Formats: sequence, C-alpha cells, structure tokens
Amino acid sequence: MLKYFLFIIVFLNLFYIKEVDDISPINLNQNNFNLYKSEKVFIHNEDEWYLTIPKVNLNNIPIKDGIENDILENYIGHFPFSSFLEGNVCLAAHNNGYKNNYFKNINMLEVGDEIYYHYFNIEKIYIVKDKYIIDEKDFLSLEEDNNQKLTLITCIDNSPHERLCIQAISKE
Repeated sequence: MLKYFLFIIVFLNLFYIKEVDDISPINLNQNNFNLYKSEKVFIHNEDEWYLTIPKVNLNNIPIKDGIENDILENYIGHFPFSSFLEGNVCLAAHNNGYKNNYFKNINMLEVGDEIYYHYFNIEKIYIVKDKYIIDEKDFLSLEEDNNQKLTLITCIDNSPHERLCIQAISKE
C-alpha cells in the first residue's frame, strides 16, 4: 500500500502545481483582479510550448505558465486563468529594460500578420485582427469568450499605466 501511495505522490509531482503570489510585472494584484488570485500555475516543458511571430523575428520562444517577474525574465508568460489551447489564450512578455524583452517589437504587428502558437504537438496559426492600448487595470481583453483567439499584452514605453494589446483570431 505504501508503495502505491509513493507512486501517486511521485506521479503528481510530475505535474507540479504551485500557488501564484507575485504578479507585479503587469501591476496586477490580489485586490484588483479577482480571477487571478485563486488560480494555480501548471508547469510545462519549454520545448513543448512556444510562440513564433515571423514579422518581428520571434522564433520558438518558450512559454511558461505565470506572469511573475522570474518567469518573464526568461519566458513569455501565460496568464494562468486563461485557456491553454481553446478559447482566449492570453500571453505577456517584457518589451524593454529586462534580460529578455520578447515583446519589444510587437508594436510593429499589423492586421493580417501571422502568429504561430505551439502547445505540445498542436500548432495553431492566428491572424492579427486588432491592436489597441488599454489601461493597466483593464482586463476585458483577457476575458474568455466564444472566439478562438490569442491575446498578447505588454507594457508601453514611457507610459506606465497603459498596455499594448494585440488580439489575433485562429486561422482555422
């Protein structure tokens, strides 16, 4: 019996889940974003989950669940409350002043540009449909709806209370 119990513990650790505490990179906090505060972060292998945006020379950049500074230093961050594949997949990354500024050129994206999202063995192609500026506390773009879409969020240089939001719709 103990052998089976230990096996289950080891198996569950393969899909390690941790609580999210620090969400400062995009100024979210426990008080102003209720969806975020109760979510868990799922750990994935970085060679199974990545983003490619040919127009801005972003090639196979690994994605990791969470938007904490330690994640955004090395990865594109995934908003844990958002979809991984179906629905609204929401991602964030730095654009300036950090070790990795993966979204530094997404402001160059235009309607019609392609974005390739790889999640394990599935590749989805998204077409940019909208680009706009939101307030740092405006989370409407991150909400789930019936569309198959990808939402990219990053800060705007010299405008600490605003964010650039790119939304793309699945090509399929």
